[in-house]
Amino acid sequence: MDNARKRTHVLLMPRDLIHREVVDPNDENIGYVRDLLIDEVDWKVRFLHATWGGFLGLDEHHFLIPIEAVSYVGGGFVKTELSKEQVHGGPKLDPNIRLHPELRSKIYEYYGYPTPG
Repeated sequence: MDNARKRTHVLLMPRDLIHREVVDPNDENIGYVRDLLIDEVDWKVRFLHATWGGFLGLDEHHFLIPIEAVSYVGGGFVKTELSKEQVHGGPKLDPNIRLHPELRSKIYEYYGYPTPG
């Protein structure tokens, strides 16, 4: 806790994270941040919407990473405690539909995190 007090806290805007590389604990590329999903009840960021693959938006794969899995943000990238295989094998996301509570719970369950209230 003492280290937390010594750190400089910077507030980032969503646009500061968009297009940043997402890496796993071994610094292997997982994809790139496309957006942030905010819970409309308590206004907390819940997921990173990330993409990988594709060309000019065609055949892109979309996935959500729980914000609890983010271990570091800085240096132009976002580091997650999840492996590339975990994320790429996770529940698929259709970016054109709203995230329903069932899918939200399924994503948290898949990654082993408790679903927030």
